[in-house]
Amino acid sequence: MEKQLIKVLCLFSLTIGAMLGLIPLVPSLTGLAFFTLMFLISPIVLIHFYKLNLIKDFNEMEKSLTIGAISGATACIGFTVVYLPLALLLQLIFKIEAFIWIKVLFVNFGFLIPIIILIALIGALFNAFSAFLVAYFFTYFKQN
Repeated sequence: MEKQLIKVLCLFSLTIGAMLGLIPLVPSLTGLAFFTLMFLISPIVLIHFYKLNLIKDFNEMEKSLTIGAISGATACIGFTVVYLPLALLLQLIFKIEAFIWIKVLFVNFGFLIPIIILIALIGALFNAFSAFLVAYFFTYFKQN
């Protein structure tokens, strides 16, 4: 893959992840944000890049899987970088019970970095799978 495509992919995914980091600040929308983060980032990125002609075709499954994994991991990192400090701030100011676990997480700061890495790896895995499904169905329907 080209370096320019990877740079654009990382910036676009970080932006989407950062925007998704604002949604779970409303506690009733947390499930929607995590579902989008874990499964829908790579299809959004693949379809958007295909419309911009940054991806020519979905025949290369390896390229689709790589794009899915990179977009999932960087979106999860962008999500946690935005969500965790804002949730801590809301918990400290308004004492919202939904964010009490954030305070515990920041007290054990050495545990924070492995949690962010674990979330990024899980996001990469699930988004690579959803990118595979998008590429497979797109190729299948294009051939038929």
